[in-house]
Amino acid sequence: MKPIVMKLMKQIRIRTWKIEDYLQEGMIILHLLLEEQNDGHKLHTKFKVKYHQRLIDELRRSYAKKRSHDHFIGLDVYECSDWINSGDTSPDNEVVFNHLLAEVYEGLSAHYQDLLLRQMRGEELTRMQRYRLREKIKAILFSEDEE
Repeated sequence: MKPIVMKLMKQIRIRTWKIEDYLQEGMIILHLLLEEQNDGHKLHTKFKVKYHQRLIDELRRSYAKKRSHDHFIGLDVYECSDWINSGDTSPDNEVVFNHLLAEVYEGLSAHYQDLLLRQMRGEELTRMQRYRLREKIKAILFSEDEE
């Protein structure tokens, strides 16, 4: 079983899974196959097919989770016009903003920290500098470790 699992693990890579997850799924599928049939006739082939299908299903499910954020229902500006126009910030919003700003600042290299400070002071950055800074910030805020 282990050689099949290792081979399919290399073919179908699920980012959130470790080797133990692959082995556990393999054991579960093998257990289900042994329960449903009495003889070991073509067990190897059935296991390989079922395990491959299970990995593909899990990969599709993980892609579907990523795509679910693309279908975000937009903010109704007319409903929120009171607090959009107010310009006031509440203390809890400031705490969240300052925490996120500190987290982003710590995650950036010295060069990008300087760019962030320049951007926040209102200095002009080139289009490429703004793009790279934005991508670095998105990578820090939306890292896959939090899934």
